[in-house]
Amino acid sequence: MSEASAAARAEPFEVRRLAEVRPLAARARRSSKYTREEVLAAIRRWADRYGEPPTMVDWEPARARRLGQHWRAERYEGGAWPTARMVSKKFASFNAAVQQAGLTPRRAPSRLRANLSDPSAVLDAIVEWTRRYGDVPTMADWDPARARRLEQDWRIARYRQGDWPSVRTVAHHFGSLAAAIEAAGLTPRARASQHADRRAERAANRHAVARLRAAGLTPGGSELAARLRDLSDARKAADPVAIHTALVDVAASALAWAETVGAEG
Repeated sequence: MSEASAAARAEPFEVRRLAEVRPLAARARRSSKYTREEVLAAIRRWADRYGEPPTMVDWEPARARRLGQHWRAERYEGGAWPTARMVSKKFASFNAAVQQAGLTPRRAPSRLRANLSDPSAVLDAIVEWTRRYGDVPTMADWDPARARRLEQDWRIARYRQGDWPSVRTVAHHFGSLAAAIEAAGLTPRARASQHADRRAERAANRHAVARLRAAGLTPGGSELAARLRDLSDARKAADPVAIHTALVDVAASALAWAETVGAEG
């Protein structure tokens, strides 16, 4: 089974986010006039930076805030972009401008997501990613634009299957992805590590995730039996992501029970 199809079958993950964020005090100054070519160039520049063309709500910060998507408004205000109204004045529609820029328009999101609730949400996402996929995320895993440049569309499909932080968000809170992974109690990927080293790192990270999850479980036979049923269901579905996740959960449940038995002995 391909990575893309496995990602499509995985249960979506949603990172914890704030319900509301204060508007920025300072607004980036932007030109009140754009030519048609400048609008098209801005659309392409946005797609290069964020991995996909803008929607109308991307370039309408007031509307984004009304819909509760403050992070989208802040992203727009962090640069110099035309407004959706400017685009509509130059072209028949916003999507028509995207098409003339040589890109495929996308739907505006039906569920608008607010900013991360706090840095710990990033750490939770790193642990959850490792639980599902057996390794810590890479830059390309959480940066669709980078994945597209590397022609690794399966990474984009996997990223969009859940609600994961972006590399930019991780860097904002921790300085780098590697620093965030270490803060989560896991081992980041070494740039020049050999195959055997990577296998050891992945195994260590799986064990670490199992220990982290064991700490929050109610130990006992009922918990372990439930996790074994999850594993059986995943095997019947032939879903490799679900199988890996269930195996880690079985290990966590067994470890939690073993800790209790050991303490009683």
